[in-house]
Amino acid sequence: MKITIVTPRYPPTMKGGGERSVQLLANHLSDSSRIDDLTVFSFDGTKQEQIDGVSVCRLGSPSPLFTEYQNVAAVPKLRERLSEFDVVHAYNMELHPAVGYLSSKLDIPSVGTLNSYHFFPKSVSNTTPSPLERLYELVGHPTTNKLLLRYMKQIYHFTALSKSVRDIYTDRGFDRDRISVIPNMIDPLFTVPESSTADDQYSLLYVGTVSETKGVHHLISAMTKLPEEYRLRIVGGGDVDRFRSLADRLDVLQRIEFSGWVQHDQIAAAYASADMFVHPGIWPEPFGRTVIEAMQARLPVVCTDIGGPPDIVRDEEMICEPANPDDLAATIQHTRSLDRDVGTANRKYVLDRYSPSAIGSQYIDLYDELDSSAD
Repeated sequence: MKITIVTPRYPPTMKGGGERSVQLLANHLSDSSRIDDLTVFSFDGTKQEQIDGVSVCRLGSPSPLFTEYQNVAAVPKLRERLSEFDVVHAYNMELHPAVGYLSSKLDIPSVGTLNSYHFFPKSVSNTTPSPLERLYELVGHPTTNKLLLRYMKQIYHFTALSKSVRDIYTDRGFDRDRISVIPNMIDPLFTVPESSTADDQYSLLYVGTVSETKGVHHLISAMTKLPEEYRLRIVGGGDVDRFRSLADRLDVLQRIEFSGWVQHDQIAAAYASADMFVHPGIWPEPFGRTVIEAMQARLPVVCTDIGGPPDIVRDEEMICEPANPDDLAATIQHTRSLDRDVGTANRKYVLDRYSPSAIGSQYIDLYDELDSSAD
């Protein structure tokens, strides 16, 4: 079976966790005895190269500003190339309409991974649009965006990273029967050094963008309700100065370290220095790669009950109400008080549930099913 993945970007070109996720999937597929050939087509340069045994063909760099132009420019570059494959898999959203259109025209089975809300108004994800995004919502959504969604829906089958993503797409008119929930896989090479936490303090960790959408202000507020021995480290870029000022006003700045953005290969050390990971999000984040990384690192994880993270954490004792600092603080303290080794159980769970072999097999089974139905 010959598979191709179409993605706007592929490492080393990075925009976020989506590029790492598609690379992990491609690496697993290229190693699978069930896949005869795998090629990745991306739109972030002109090189044709082998990366970790994966054939990557970069087809230029159309404007990332206008999704309509991206798709129009991608169609002629993909049309002849896709015809030699049994299944085409669209990843990282922007080019889903082009893949849907070509899949229908060329009669090639297709899969589209739903890992963002790219074609929906910001209100769907409980976020505020920028002025340019608001203008596009007023002008583009009633016109060209409707056409993009129509072509995107021509993809044969979709995979959602979480039940929350599936529900949001179903509510927006997508066929629920054509959406399977397949989460991201762990990075098997992600390793964490030995723990280096201080005995006289209890260290909380947050990793991600420092923004209101991520609920960081609620986590800072929760610190006012936690005893003095609790410390918080915030790792990530964003509106750091604003949130540092908030911590100062709430008189908890002395207990919070703002580390700023760090290289991904340095994040493992942050996990090693923590006693618990906290995900305080207030928007329906499609998945939550930092959550499975923290669980790989043997950390207890507390998250809010919104988006993909509750699918991963599972234990209701460690899930709290979004945008509620009181409940967040109480859940943190309760999780700390549990008399079982939560961190070790977390690691075992994610190594089993989110391993490349477990997640990759689900995708290959889906490819097989679509390829067989097309014969």
